[in-house]
Order: sequence, then C-alpha cells, then structure tokens
Amino acid sequence: MAQKTEITDTIDQRNQESPSGLEQTETEMQEAQRVQRLFEGAWLAKQNMELHVKWRMFDDYYHGRQGVQEAPDDPNSNTNIIKPIIDSQIADLVDSPQAVQASGVELSDELYSTQVQHMLEYVLDHNKFTQKLEIAEHDRLELGTSVYKVFFDDDALGGRGLPTYEVINPANFFPDPKITSYHLLQEAEFVIHATWKPLSWFRQKFPERGKYIIRQLNVLYDPKIYENDNSDESDYSTSQRALLLECYMKDEKGELYCLTVSQHIVLQDTRKEKGKLQRRNMYPFVVIPCYPQRGILWGQGDVELLIPTQDIVNELDDQIRINARLMGNPQIAFGINAGRGFDPRKWTAEAGLRVPMRDVNAFRVIEARPVSSDVPARREKAFQEADIISGRPDVTRGQQPSGVTAFRAIAALQQAGQKGTIHKKEMLKAGFQQVLQLLYDEIIENWDTEMWIRIEGQAPDYKFYDPRKLREIEQLIPNEMAGELGGSEAEHIPLTDGKGKAITREAEFDLNLSIGDGLPSNKAFIFDMIVDLAKLNIEGKPLIFWNELREYLRNEVGLPLKDEEDMLREQQVPGQAGPGMPQPMPMAPQGVPQGMPPQVPPELLQAVMQQQAPQPMPANVIPMQGGVVGG
Repeated sequence: MAQKTEITDTIDQRNQESPSGLEQTETEMQEAQRVQRLFEGAWLAKQNMELHVKWRMFDDYYHGRQGVQEAPDDPNSNTNIIKPIIDSQIADLVDSPQAVQASGVELSDELYSTQVQHMLEYVLDHNKFTQKLEIAEHDRLELGTSVYKVFFDDDALGGRGLPTYEVINPANFFPDPKITSYHLLQEAEFVIHATWKPLSWFRQKFPERGKYIIRQLNVLYDPKIYENDNSDESDYSTSQRALLLECYMKDEKGELYCLTVSQHIVLQDTRKEKGKLQRRNMYPFVVIPCYPQRGILWGQGDVELLIPTQDIVNELDDQIRINARLMGNPQIAFGINAGRGFDPRKWTAEAGLRVPMRDVNAFRVIEARPVSSDVPARREKAFQEADIISGRPDVTRGQQPSGVTAFRAIAALQQAGQKGTIHKKEMLKAGFQQVLQLLYDEIIENWDTEMWIRIEGQAPDYKFYDPRKLREIEQLIPNEMAGELGGSEAEHIPLTDGKGKAITREAEFDLNLSIGDGLPSNKAFIFDMIVDLAKLNIEGKPLIFWNELREYLRNEVGLPLKDEEDMLREQQVPGQAGPGMPQPMPMAPQGVPQGMPPQVPPELLQAVMQQQAPQPMPANVIPMQGGVVGG
C-alpha cells in the first residue's frame, strides 16, 4: 500500500528542528564565527563611509521622495529632474544593439570562435540579458556601482544546466574593505554575498542542515536599507526568512572555496565537494562603477552629482509657489475701529466669505511683492546645469537646436552630446568582458550537455554543439613540409607527443561585448538620413537600394509593404496582381523584343531590330580580351 505523502507547510513548526540538536565540529563552529566576524567588519566599513544612508537617499531622490512637508504652509515642491536624465541614459545603453565577439588566443582556438560566440549569445539570451542590463545600469547610474555574480545553475533548461549571471544589489555585496579600487577585486581576502532567503529555500537547498534554520526578523547587521525592504514583516506568515551569508575565500594554495553560513551554522563547504569551484580560481563577481573614486572600490553615480541642482530647483519652486499664495491670500492690516467682534483669523480667500466689521475702512490689504525675475531665470539655469552635469544636452533628448536643420549637423551635435553616454558604454563593455570570461569558465567546467543552439539573425538557424569538445582541442603547429611535395599538405598539423598522440588543451578566447554607439537611434532621424542617402550614387550605383528602403519602412516604421519575392510571385501569375499593382505584360512573340506591345507597325519593328543588332566592326580592328586595338 502506497504511503500517503504529507503536504509540507512552510510555517508548520513540525518541519523545523531546534538548532540545539545540530552537531557541528569545532572547526565548523570556528569557521562559522569567522565568516560572521568578516561580515560584520565589511558591514561596518560600508556604514562608516555612510554608503547605506547615501544609497537610500539616492533611491528616494530618483523615485521622487525628495522632501518632507515640515509645516502646513510648506509647499514641499518636487520637480523631479533626476529621473528623466537617468532614464534617458539607460535607454541609450539598453536599446543599442549588442553582440558577442570571440577571438581565439591561438590558431587552434580560432577554429572554435564561431561556436563559442553562438553559445555565449545563447547563454545571454536565456539569462534575460536586456532585463538584467537595465537593472544593472539603474544601480550603476543611481548608486554608482553595479555588481554581477556568475555561477552555474544546474536546474535551468529543464535540468540540462546553464551558465548564469545575476545582478546583485550593492547593499547585499560585502567585499574586503582593504581593496582600494574596483579592478583589484581579485586581490581581496574575502567577498561576501548576504541575502535574505525563505525558510523553505533552506530546507530544499540543504536538506541535512537547512531544517535547523529558524525565523529571523531583526539582525544587528542588516543589508536591508531601502524604504520598502521590510514589507514582508506585515504578517507572521510572510516573514518566514533568515539571513544567508556566502563567503568566498582562497586557501594557502590559492584555491577558491565558498562557505555558506546562516545563524552560525555551516550549511555548505565547497572544499568537501569534487571539482573546483572556479576554473581559474577567480572570485565570481564583477564590479563596474559609473565614476571611479580614489581609495575605495565603490563608484559615484549621476544621482549624487545631480542632488545639489535638484535641491536648487525645488527651493526656487517653493519661492514661486509661496509668492503665488501670498498674491491670492494677501496679508491684511486692520485697526481698532474694525470692531470688537472682528476675528482676523477668519478672513481667508474663501469664495463668498462674509466678514462682519464696524468700520469697513479700518483695514488695508498689504500688497505682496512679485517674485524677483532672478528666480525663474535661475531656475532655467539650473536645468541647463543638470544637462551639463549629466552630459545630456537637449539635442540628445530629441529637441532640435535652433538654426540647425540638416541631419548631418544634428547628428554631429548629438554625437558630441553623447560623449558621456559613450564613455559609460565603454566602461560597461570593459566590465562585461570579465562577465563573459566567467561565463565561458562555467561552460568549460560544468556544461556537459550537448544541445541545439538557436542562431538569431535575419535568417535564423540551428547548430548542434557539444561544450565538452572545448576542453580538448588539438594544438596546431606550422607544417614545415607544406608546399614541398606538390602543395597538397596542410599548412598546420596537430602537435603530438612521443607516442604520436595529438596533444590537446582547453580552448581560450578573448571575449568582448559589442555595443552599438554610432549615430542616434531615433527612427525619424534615421528615416530622414536614409531618404537623403538614397539620392546618392557612387560609381554609378545607388548607395541605398530601393529594396533596403522598403525593408526599413516595413520593419521599423510598420508600413504594410510586401516582400520583393511576393511581388514577383504575383507578377508571374496572370490576373492575380495585387490591388494597385499593374497587370503583367504578356510575353512577346519570338523575334519581338521583350516589352514591345504585340500590335506594332512593321516598319517600327524593323527599325528597333536594326538598332539592337550588333554593328559590324571596321576592317582594321581586331577584337581582343581586355579591349580593342587598331591594326
């Protein structure tokens, strides 16, 4: 009789063991305590730099939470100029076309470069590259730093596994405080990734010791720093969670390992598992700053630079609104003759207000002074300063500069205005190069499943690849006998050992992410440029063909234009031309030039035939290849 399976309730305390029942060795307890001390030290280092306070303030400014109303009369203006500046830059970074480029370190590797390029593009596509890039660029431009983590997900693709990368919030990233620059991360003594996980996740991921993890609510060193981070504490049933610490360190031999700890319990020690944690013993993290800062790993973002200008705009808006209120609800001076029962507090700007008064002439309205002309002028100047600080002039946001109409001049201005964005793209490309290298390490080390890879493009295709072949490629050397025995020998031959067996090694590549940073991607601008370039001819040939223009109008503008093949197919079938298309002309009789109407006068037909017939050459001219020469 089959045993009935009991449904596991994640809140049921019967599924949770008391931590006192867990037996750990003395070494495990010491290592767990060491990880906790390292985490506390890295947390305090960030706290001393006020990073947690700054990051929360940057997040508030971006989302429009820029002030608190201190009094009922406080306008608390919030004209958010930061968000559109950040969003426009992220749009330029994310909307640009991306492609992976793989170049072999040696000739032996170059033979597999196309395969590696297709595999990495497949990996990025299944990692939701665009969505994760947007999250990472938000962190980089708002908080000053974006952090990537690379690992191998055994459960992805239905259990076939997939090299995976995640974007880590800088608040959950705790590197060694001794590191003074982001490019020196691999020299760190430790790197800790701290995250909150549900209790059910602990039991599923670590069946032996996960059941000893109990509910945590408040911890002294908490990576939760943002406004809505504690929303799960609304109810007991939604706050079943605990803090997880993943501490990456290197032993005396330089081998990378990871200790997974929670509540002073060692859940996993990768040193006890087979294989290496990382092929090159590299920390699986990549840090990309927006603007590097001297002496620390963390970068500086655009939000921090724009906050003073944002405060100026809000302050000037407050002055304008306060002055407008004074104009509508002015101050009043009244005398004793107004009457004993006169209450000036009831005199407001309410419509239809009745105010009893003994002497209606015993008061005077104090006229408010109009706001100084310097206030709106300074406000407009602040918007220009924000464009200068962010490197986003108005022309890059689609505004046409005065007096400039030619697309070449506008393109030149936009290109000059995108210098800041182009620099950010270059920093992203340099940092993501390390992400690609780490992903390739996971392909080499852990991807054991051969599969079909979809090749995207104008003509999608499929290729069948086996990642394991990249672990053992033949090392090629020049063939000294090439060309000596009739020229049939190969120029390169495999390098062999003393027994004649080919020597193999792992393939190595230089990997790069190509991001388009050319002319602006505005569709109206590109359409004007294409129409203008379609008028140009180079060496008698059009620079842009008509079918290319139709393809752009169909794919980008959305016009319902037919393909060239469909048009030709319809023309080949008589009487089935599309609406508005001319009917195909019937075939001309034999001997009649194609395109001539069937009813042609004989004398006109004879004249046309004589013009098309080849003219006889003079007697003193001998035809030769490459031209003619007089005899």
